[in-house]
Amino acid sequence: MKKLLTTVLALGISFGVSAETWKFASEEDKKDVQDIFAQSFADTIKKESDGDIRVKVYYYGQLGTENDIVELTAKGTVQFVSVGTGHLGSYVPEVQALSVPYVLGTETDVVRKVLTGSKTIYNDLADRFESVNLKLLTMISEGEMAWGANKAIRTPEDFAGQKIRTFTSTIPVETYKAFGATPTPLSWGEVYGALQLKTVDGMVNPIYFVYNAKWHEVQDYLMFPGQQPYVGTVSTNSKWFNGLSPEKQAMVHKAITVAEQAAHDYQLRINSENMDKIMSERPNMQIVTLNAEERARFKELSKSLHETYYDVVENAYDSAEKSAARKGAQKILGNLIQEVKDAS
Repeated sequence: MKKLLTTVLALGISFGVSAETWKFASEEDKKDVQDIFAQSFADTIKKESDGDIRVKVYYYGQLGTENDIVELTAKGTVQFVSVGTGHLGSYVPEVQALSVPYVLGTETDVVRKVLTGSKTIYNDLADRFESVNLKLLTMISEGEMAWGANKAIRTPEDFAGQKIRTFTSTIPVETYKAFGATPTPLSWGEVYGALQLKTVDGMVNPIYFVYNAKWHEVQDYLMFPGQQPYVGTVSTNSKWFNGLSPEKQAMVHKAITVAEQAAHDYQLRINSENMDKIMSERPNMQIVTLNAEERARFKELSKSLHETYYDVVENAYDSAEKSAARKGAQKILGNLIQEVKDAS
């Protein structure tokens, strides 16, 4: 009996030493694009570690809001976080370059090439992540962002008087001001009720998410302005990652590559499937695709947001750093625009 107890205790100690759990917090819910990414990442880590490392995925609201999970990752409570660029502005103001409309465009192959291989993103911008103890691992497109409303919106004049739910960073808010709407920043869990009660009139998100969140139930029009994709970022705690063995770091990078492919394939499929579901459930839903002339008006208005972006970045720094911060922002946005052109 004594020998058996000793063996059990030894096994328990062995399991305790080998068992390792990494936390991955997502701003989205099950079956959303970031969930597919997180689950694929978790599966790869489990496989590559022979089951010695498990990744526990936390969904929207389980650890707080979008901003909360970024903070938890920066502090090291959580090891990985996926969140849209529109919610990262208070931590990495420079990342809002990717939120400026009509910079990335909506060509699938071009967007993916830039988001996964841009020197601007993974050198200049990644350095800014490091300054707040985050390490940028990858970015993913979740599909073109559509406008939802209860009227057709083809011109800036159509936005007049429309309260549009936006993300919580400055650039998304200023975008819809420039377009003529009244922006209303809300966490996504608040949006359905706000649309239902008409405290907001519309929203902006990829189609797959519109369907999953059931927002199509409380909107009558969907517009495709060719403005930009929803960009998700995946980051880890920099100090924690740098403390990993080279083998574990390589494992993380492999899992990121596998997960990016899984998320890319999924978003293409789910956006198409969910559009079909929306039309099946709401056959009277009006779909509006802005033509080149209509898009050109919004694209012209969006140029004013370049200066807004520079101001946002500059104002995030102390007096001694403002000039360098503004120049850095100009470099990031300018180079990003050039990379998109080159990729096209």
